[in-house]
Amino acid sequence: MTFSLNSFPPGGIAVVIGSTGGIGSAFMDALDASGRFGAVIGLSRGSEPRLDLLDEASIEAAAAYVKDQGSLRLVVDATGILSDAEMSPEKALRQIDPAQMARSYAINAIGPALLLKHFGPAMARDGKSVFATLSAKVGSIGDN
Repeated sequence: MTFSLNSFPPGGIAVVIGSTGGIGSAFMDALDASGRFGAVIGLSRGSEPRLDLLDEASIEAAAAYVKDQGSLRLVVDATGILSDAEMSPEKALRQIDPAQMARSYAINAIGPALLLKHFGPAMARDGKSVFATLSAKVGSIGDN
């Protein structure tokens, strides 16, 4: 992944939320390699501080931690879920499960809004700062 970050002031903090996933870890590597930021902080359910999209208090605590580290310039939200041990994509109407749908909505729709709620106010007001949320639309599942 190659991109220019020269429009950001040097130094400052970059944060990748979902830093242990494939896309998040690639962003971590690229941001570290850029040398543009004074620190690149990865946050996830396994990080310290812990950040879990289903636990607003953990989001609030992680944002407070990051704010204390310096001038927050970049937040990359690389979170999301399609399937895990508890759920998989529905391939037939009979597979629709309201609890799984609610969990998916909480992670994929409400989660990013909560991130913006808590990290947005922590972002630097002078110079450039960016909050970016990645999203994916599944257009087809193999045997639909």
